[in-house]
Amino acid sequence: MSRLPSLLLMRPFLRQMVWGGRQLGEYYHKDLPADKPIGESLEVSALPGMESEVAGGVLAGWSLGRVMGEFGEELVGALAWERYGGDFPLLVKLLDPADDLSIQVHPDDQDARAQGLGRWGKMEAWYVLRSEGGRLAHGLKAGVGRAELEAALAAGKVEEVVQFLPAYPGQVIFSPPGTVHALCAGVMIYEVQQSSDLTFRLYDYNRPGLDGKPRQLHLAQSLEVIDFAKSSPAPFDWRERAGGLLVEAEHFSLRRCGPCQVAVMHPAGPAFAAFTVISGAAQIRGDGAQVALRAGDTALVPAGRPVEVLPAPECEYLVATPGGGR
Repeated sequence: MSRLPSLLLMRPFLRQMVWGGRQLGEYYHKDLPADKPIGESLEVSALPGMESEVAGGVLAGWSLGRVMGEFGEELVGALAWERYGGDFPLLVKLLDPADDLSIQVHPDDQDARAQGLGRWGKMEAWYVLRSEGGRLAHGLKAGVGRAELEAALAAGKVEEVVQFLPAYPGQVIFSPPGTVHALCAGVMIYEVQQSSDLTFRLYDYNRPGLDGKPRQLHLAQSLEVIDFAKSSPAPFDWRERAGGLLVEAEHFSLRRCGPCQVAVMHPAGPAFAAFTVISGAAQIRGDGAQVALRAGDTALVPAGRPVEVLPAPECEYLVATPGGGR
């Protein structure tokens, strides 16, 4: 058995989407296939058929699923292993929408299981990387309940009952399951979420998919999982969170670090961590190994491994861990 390294530089899976663009290559060094709309760069993904791979070292070319199958608890940590078993807990990706995404909602774990759609629902958080005067949808307008949403759906006026907000770099948006939301054109984001691709579409602008046919809507399922009783968590600026901890939720934590005027030590934690550089460049060192990351690159650090980010005044990065990780 190969030894599990302390640093795994990841190679993303690039996902073609009908709403995708080309800017992941321009701003984040992704090697995009020619003439295809690439909407997502799946940096850390164990989704079947959409797995990221280790980019270098003794495990070069291994899919994340293979790494998980070989090292399991050593990779994710005892608590995550006990909770998620053989399932890798998180998905980290970058998104580039050249067009608006569908207005959608995701189920929680209980709803996903009740509907026979798998073990895990989809909790997610966004960090806005770039915005060209763009907007995002997050939550329903005040006073909109199930009856009002059903009437809007019947009249083709869903956009009139959804809350749209201006999007700007450094904005953080947390979406628990049951939150109606949509990312819109020109807003590039980093996203951390549960390892799930469950999406219920409420409205998709009557556009065709990549196959030329209208994309499926999930109206009944959406109405069952929308949380009409709670207002959506308000988006906020990262500067409003002391210490860089942006989100601490049931399934993941998200922290922002930098600029790195001095070396930053990240002690060994009980779970893995995904380090994604969002501006500048970074050198990460751990257990005698060192990897260089450009903006848009991600390194996976297994549980129980301390790492150090070397000084780099222009470097800013995000660290995602499963709930209770670091």
